[in-house]
Amino acid sequence: MAVQTTRELCYTRIVEHKHFEYSNSPVTWITHEYSTPYKADRTEPFYPVNDAGNNRLYARYKALADALPNVVFGGRLAEYKYYDMHDVIKCALDRVADICSSA
Repeated sequence: MAVQTTRELCYTRIVEHKHFEYSNSPVTWITHEYSTPYKADRTEPFYPVNDAGNNRLYARYKALADALPNVVFGGRLAEYKYYDMHDVIKCALDRVADICSSA
């Protein structure tokens, strides 16, 4: 399920580290990832915040992308949504199936 990052949703992801591959820990800990506005001087990237200004900018980029019929954009950046990896892979496979069936 794709979840848009918004100011109302306090975090974009919870990671429970006990379930990582090769972990045999008897305890667990969790971390939360939070959305934050982009700043050029920051060394670590963050997910964008879906506010009115960013949604207008996304609409402009989508219109430009839609004008390129031989180019397929996909994933988090193309859809301006937060995806867990299994969901973005499913979305990509579904998109490829759609393209192949219409060819």
